[in-house]
Amino acid sequence: MIRSLKTVAFALLAATGTSHASAAGLDAFGWKNRVLIVFANPGDPDATEQRRLLVDDTKALADRDMVVLEVVGDTVKPIYGKAAAVTAQELRNDAGIDEGRRFTAILVGKDGGIKLRADKPVAPDQLFGLIDSMPMRANEASR
Repeated sequence: MIRSLKTVAFALLAATGTSHASAAGLDAFGWKNRVLIVFANPGDPDATEQRRLLVDDTKALADRDMVVLEVVGDTVKPIYGKAAAVTAQELRNDAGIDEGRRFTAILVGKDGGIKLRADKPVAPDQLFGLIDSMPMRANEASR
């Protein structure tokens, strides 16, 4: 019985075809970084505003282990922090964003869960307030 369960489990794993590339996506940041991903079309003024709001406070971004990425078309541009080897399509799939969609900002926690989804630029006090209210962040801040 156990042998047949192992065979079935192996067959299921093989059939799902999980590849290294598709497993990368947001998993590349898991348990290391909180990630704000800004999805936008070329020349979107909301993306420019989001970038402007965040680059003024790099200390707050660093304190919260943040990575900020901008996804425009097929390009992933790091705004703050180091971008893992992820593609625009992987990030869109992970965040459930259709290509060509207008501005969307997604905050992903260290646990990989989406914590915020906004269709307008997010003010730093709103972003940092949300992060600071998270149990994991409270634990980090108490160290």
